[in-house]
Amino acid sequence: MLEREDSPGVRARVLGVLRWQRALDHSLKPFLKQSIARLDPEVRAVLRMGCFEVHHLGVPAPVATDSMIRLTRRLGKSSAAGMVNAVLRRAAAGGAVAATPDLRWSHPEWLWRRWSESFGAAAAEGAMAAAQEPAPPWVWFVHDRSKSDPEASGAIFEPHPWCPDAWTTADGRPELMERVRQGGAVVQDPSSQMVARIAVSVADGRGRAADLCAAPGGKTALMRKLGRWDVLIAGDRSPAKAIRLRRRLGGAAVVAGDAGRPALCPGAWDLVLLDAPCSGTGTFRRHPELKWRLTPEAIAEAAEKQRPLIAAALDLLAPGGAVVYATCSVEPEENEAHFRDRAAGFKRVPLDDHLPTGTPWTETAAGGARILPHEHGDGFTVHALRRRV
Repeated sequence: MLEREDSPGVRARVLGVLRWQRALDHSLKPFLKQSIARLDPEVRAVLRMGCFEVHHLGVPAPVATDSMIRLTRRLGKSSAAGMVNAVLRRAAAGGAVAATPDLRWSHPEWLWRRWSESFGAAAAEGAMAAAQEPAPPWVWFVHDRSKSDPEASGAIFEPHPWCPDAWTTADGRPELMERVRQGGAVVQDPSSQMVARIAVSVADGRGRAADLCAAPGGKTALMRKLGRWDVLIAGDRSPAKAIRLRRRLGGAAVVAGDAGRPALCPGAWDLVLLDAPCSGTGTFRRHPELKWRLTPEAIAEAAEKQRPLIAAALDLLAPGGAVVYATCSVEPEENEAHFRDRAAGFKRVPLDDHLPTGTPWTETAAGGARILPHEHGDGFTVHALRRRV
């Protein structure tokens, strides 16, 4: 498990191996006498690491091989050192060619079939290619002066191409992270920022608003900055997360409770944001390990758990109030499948006017907006329903 104290080099290697695991195994396979799955875990990790260093970090093959041999011995697997030497030297010269898109971009085969059927082969391959790139830190600034101060120190900020007021920096990261540590900026993926912005826009930033699954609090904090709410409440089912939310939001109203049975007055809310727990298929850039844990059955299970949360959120709305439902999943079962049939007494909210110009979205079958993983942010899906007056 990665820790904050781990060096950038360690993080790059661990996350890189996770991103490219299937493609790395494919490159190693011709030179192994047994399945890589049958090797000792330590030896398997060393082989993947060495192959990754050569093919993705540009480390010279002899240097990478020698360091992996030493690592093998330090791990108490000296008997495997000869095999590691032979396999890595051969794999460095060229392993098996990844002929199919799922192998080329190191994703599970079942996910490639699912995405190509749902979104088309070109869009699916583009999403998988984007998911292989490390995600840079994007922030929004709590106050305008928080941005101007680090700029004065020489940091050069780059604006996001379509998410308003999202910023990153190529050469001033230390100054940027220091501003985050001081509380002047919030690290948040642009896709997550967009969900908060859409929610504020749908409700015109006014009235009574509740964020039902708020932890870790970035969306609630951005909604508070952008809106002029009479009441803004953040909730999470975990008491520990609720305590951290209260600290992060500076004493804002926070409730601990199940979003399926929220401890809030029904029929009284102008906006309910439900960023529902999901499979997370839009977040592989930042969480590459999810690719190897996820199954088709898990997607169906996540969709089943979301249904009562949506029903509870709709029950909270006042006449004219809106639910904004979002997931960091791009799977239809977890998104538009919930909204194909309009609930009695509700109408769909078209999202065209709530998305900035240039946003690379496509409309779902239920009138929502989906953004596949891309070079500028995670994938996510949003739908909105408004209670009829």
